[in-house]
Amino acid sequence: MQITRGFAPRWQRFTAEHALIAEMAKFSGLSFLVAALQYLLLTFLPALLFSATGWGETSAQYLHVSLGPIDTYVFDYPVTGDELGGLSYFVAFVLMLVISQGVNFPLQRNVTFKSKGNVWFQLTWYVIALILITIACSFLMSLYVPSLKELVDPALYNVLVTVINGGVQLVIYFPIFKIIFPAQKVAEPVDEQELVDA
Repeated sequence: MQITRGFAPRWQRFTAEHALIAEMAKFSGLSFLVAALQYLLLTFLPALLFSATGWGETSAQYLHVSLGPIDTYVFDYPVTGDELGGLSYFVAFVLMLVISQGVNFPLQRNVTFKSKGNVWFQLTWYVIALILITIACSFLMSLYVPSLKELVDPALYNVLVTVINGGVQLVIYFPIFKIIFPAQKVAEPVDEQELVDA
């Protein structure tokens, strides 16, 4: 209990002096929690949808890209005969994205950036950014995922996809969130004595 009371004023002081670093730390921590949620969802949703529906028998290959040696789909989930392919995996991926970003939006807005802007305006731009970044990351995934499927165990496959995809998104999302969730102008300077007394 004493450690918690001692940490809070130090964290407030650090945040006041190094706002950007504190934001990045909170953003990274919350992003890690959301990535863990994504991993959990991708652990059971594909198998659930594969066994409960016939969607695994239907290919889900959308947005064909052919650029020189690159010939792939942005969303490339062919039928594989197991839960790692077909429409069942694509639907599981979309559900995972909707659920995890439904958690991520309020956390990043309210905890990391403490933004008080118009929530509908921010949500609209958040969804636009999410769609564009998802398309870009899915395209990158279409280049390395086929090799991962052949080389690694399904449990490790989900970990690697989550880590690689999450790492790329971490680098992309922070500057975009800085724009979507602008810092509020503080009318009064921080009272250092209040921080010491806290």
